[in-house]
Amino acid sequence: MRVLSVFLTGLPLAALVACGGDKAVTPTAPMRPTPPPMAQATPEEGAMVPDEEYRYEPEGKTDPFESFITVKLRTDAEGASSPLERFDLSQLIVTGIIWQTNNARALVEDPAGKGYIVGVGAAIGKNKGKIIGIDDNRVLVKETYVDFHDQATTKEIEMHLYDTQGG
Repeated sequence: MRVLSVFLTGLPLAALVACGGDKAVTPTAPMRPTPPPMAQATPEEGAMVPDEEYRYEPEGKTDPFESFITVKLRTDAEGASSPLERFDLSQLIVTGIIWQTNNARALVEDPAGKGYIVGVGAAIGKNKGKIIGIDDNRVLVKETYVDFHDQATTKEIEMHLYDTQGG
């Protein structure tokens, strides 16, 4: 409280002193003194001298605007683009067929038990086979491969929905 009373009594006194003359007050010296100019240093032996002009060389540096996340599509060594092209036809099992429609479909299961729905024209098998027909209990696959005489040979393979029980 004492500080407040000292401030309030000193405020009118400061106002009287500041308004005392008719002369305008002009500062004769700057508020901050300017620092003296620095002496030029001479390079000593072994000291690093900065280059006159900096040039950015991007070679060998990472691009700061490139995403850290990259997406790569996995393919097998043979270039298989679908999961069914990784297996031989003897490893695949036909487990279901929808055939009384304009667009027949078949359910094919891989050795791991995962099912895939395929239609006519789908790629299947390691030998780049194509499905050429789907009937009520079979899927017909056409494979083209190079035989031991270096000739392209075409073979049609039937994959049956039900194995015959013999008898």
